[in-house]
Amino acid sequence: MKKRFAAITLAAALTLGLTACGGSSSAPASSKAPGASAPVESAAPQTGASEVKAAILLPGTINDAGFSAAGYNGLMEAKDEFGLADAAYSESVPLAEQESTIRDYANRGYNLIIGHGNDFLDAIKTVAPDYPDTAFAVTNAVVTDMDNVVGIDIKNEEQGYVAGYALGLLTESNKVGFVGSMELLAQTRVQNGFEQGLKAANPDAEALVSYVGSMSDSAKAKDQAVALFEQGADCVFQYAQGAGIGVVQAAEENGKTIVVTSPSQQEMAPNTAAMFVQTDTKQQIIAAVQAYVDGEFSSDLKIEGTFASGLFKTGGFNDKLMSSEIQQQVQKVIDDLTSGALVLEVTVAS
Repeated sequence: MKKRFAAITLAAALTLGLTACGGSSSAPASSKAPGASAPVESAAPQTGASEVKAAILLPGTINDAGFSAAGYNGLMEAKDEFGLADAAYSESVPLAEQESTIRDYANRGYNLIIGHGNDFLDAIKTVAPDYPDTAFAVTNAVVTDMDNVVGIDIKNEEQGYVAGYALGLLTESNKVGFVGSMELLAQTRVQNGFEQGLKAANPDAEALVSYVGSMSDSAKAKDQAVALFEQGADCVFQYAQGAGIGVVQAAEENGKTIVVTSPSQQEMAPNTAAMFVQTDTKQQIIAAVQAYVDGEFSSDLKIEGTFASGLFKTGGFNDKLMSSEIQQQVQKVIDDLTSGALVLEVTVAS
């Protein structure tokens, strides 16, 4: 029997069609002392949003100008929008501390606990059965076999495809760099889309791929980007979370074209950033919180992230780097992904 968690019931049932990655840890940080209301136990309305406590575990830092920042911002916005009792977060949670951090939040009475990235899935699947009255959500995952766990499935291939397509049109050396943080599901999905887009735009182009092995080591990421430039890459895309700042710096310092993942990163590279392709998971986090607050959080809930759902945002076309013709070609791809005219091969999240 499928279980629903009800915090407050609104007049209409919630229908959501929305959706996302994954490092050193701080102790669970909370804006108020622990010990608020107990977790909800049934579908009957038992507590209002003002008694709901939600927490998010992040793979990086809240100031990474990317994935972790978006997750944090989503929870903080949800706290304000719904009037939650508390919204807590833990930054840069390493694999070895994921389970203990999740259990700590559950033991302290947090009603909804979100693992921001597929690398949190195993830990949540281990912990969730011990807390059947606590709700859990995981980004970049599809979960079908647990009543109190919801997956938020992000089609990362779409983001990578647009970046690869743009750089395939811009490269002159036919060598294009890709720097990822760690070889986790989200990053490999972005890479797969990147390579598809690159070949679609320029069949002669070659992708030079490098992974940092860290979500925060910007110095190492910078060195890897420089190494790709030395191998002949004349442009690069980074999907490396906080570490990716080093790639942005390397591109600007070496005069190499880059597609970045946020407007703030584009400001760091005004001379070399051609455009940004951003994953704004904020709305998906808000959707998960809203589902819980509305009493619609169950294994039937589907939250996805695509261009069509508004997850991915693009802009910042640099007229000095992209001709109007190239801008139109890239925009056509974006429009086709949004309308469904272009459907990509995707890696199944689990």
